[in-house]
Amino acid sequence: MSKLKILVVDDEPGYQREIKEYLSSCGFSVFTAGLPSAALKIINTEAIDIAIIDLRLPEMDGLTLMRKVREIDAEIGVIMISGHGDMQTVLHAMREGAIDFFPKPFNLMDIRLAIERTVKYIDLQNELSEIKTTCENLLEMMNQNSRIPLLGESPGMKEVFRLMSQVSPSRNTDVLIQGESGTGKELVARGIHYLGLGKEKVFFDVNCTAIPDSLFESEFFGHTRNAFTGALTDKKGRFEIANGGTLFLDEIGDLPLAMQAKLLRVLEERTVRKVGSNLDIPLNLRVIASTNKDLKALIESKLFREDLFYRLSRFPIYIPALRDRREDIAPLLELYNRHFSTALKKPYKKISEKSLNRLLTYQYPGNVRELKNMMEKAIILSDAQSRELNLNCFPELNLEACPPVGLVDEANLDLAGLEAMEMEMINCAMHKSGNNRTHAAALLKISRSSLNRRIEKHGLDYS
Repeated sequence: MSKLKILVVDDEPGYQREIKEYLSSCGFSVFTAGLPSAALKIINTEAIDIAIIDLRLPEMDGLTLMRKVREIDAEIGVIMISGHGDMQTVLHAMREGAIDFFPKPFNLMDIRLAIERTVKYIDLQNELSEIKTTCENLLEMMNQNSRIPLLGESPGMKEVFRLMSQVSPSRNTDVLIQGESGTGKELVARGIHYLGLGKEKVFFDVNCTAIPDSLFESEFFGHTRNAFTGALTDKKGRFEIANGGTLFLDEIGDLPLAMQAKLLRVLEERTVRKVGSNLDIPLNLRVIASTNKDLKALIESKLFREDLFYRLSRFPIYIPALRDRREDIAPLLELYNRHFSTALKKPYKKISEKSLNRLLTYQYPGNVRELKNMMEKAIILSDAQSRELNLNCFPELNLEACPPVGLVDEANLDLAGLEAMEMEMINCAMHKSGNNRTHAAALLKISRSSLNRRIEKHGLDYS
């Protein structure tokens, strides 16, 4: 507060002097001017924080002066005072951007309280502006470093962006990103890396489901020549490769328990030792883990170590499902529409109103990844003669209308009708699962072998 610079603009010397003496005694740096021209000179030479402006002044009125002040520096807070103000004038001043308005005579304590409110308002505006700038910079960076950028205007995604910007400078803070499959966990991890370290540092991603137990130490820690049969040369492990940058452990929930203990030791000690070596390699890197599983449920089932969970979740980030941030659906559809139209060398077509309405209410079990795949398929399926992407381009939207299994009114069907219904339900399930028979069987609540028998019985072809 003591560093605030306040400008008092009033052509009445008594008010000017009284306000200056009081605010100076409060610890503020106070400048005064009796004419708007003199006030503008001060604004141009001093970093004024708050201007207290009389409504009636020579040369120009206070509202005109306020506009000119804002043209010079839009962040200056303005408090209007007047001995002739009516309610209409007050409303006009507030609409023009005044933070507060006081009729003369006024209590100087009220002026100080108004200054304190104005400071809080300015701080809040600056904070919001900083968050907005950070989000814009993040999205721009993601555009530059990813084929498809991270995008979101919903409160949930803005919170994700805020957390990303907060943790990115802390280069040794481990991060745990949780969210359903397809929500963009890797994009968030890359965003944290690019914000904190930039593209000049390595971002190394590891799929934890793809490394067998027997190769864990060799793959993660590296090995020396002749450390074991087949080790013909020295090899760097994942940690050493990512040293100085970011190691991204994707699907950490699938890591077997035996590997979890070894991983925890490295995270705690921040050193790694190659298989066959006696030397410890110091690590200076950020570890980001992700999962689509409920790790606390896995802990209760004794499938995930509690100490590893708390080590990884020093800074947790949760990405909401797409169905929980529907305001992001339309921008994502437009983004992928333009992206795939260009990538597939197809003419850009708007989504029909009927299709868009259905797309905005679709559940997206596969989240953003499913939306992306739907748009790519829609552009491929689009009729060259059509000017829009209609419902025929989005077969998934029609599948949601399929009647649920077990709710068929059998009283209205003969055996042939039941056979036809079974075929229709199989078709729906196969389309919805992308012809994945295991997933389709789960949707139909039958075994995969039972589904195979029914497909064969009806002579259906999904090759």
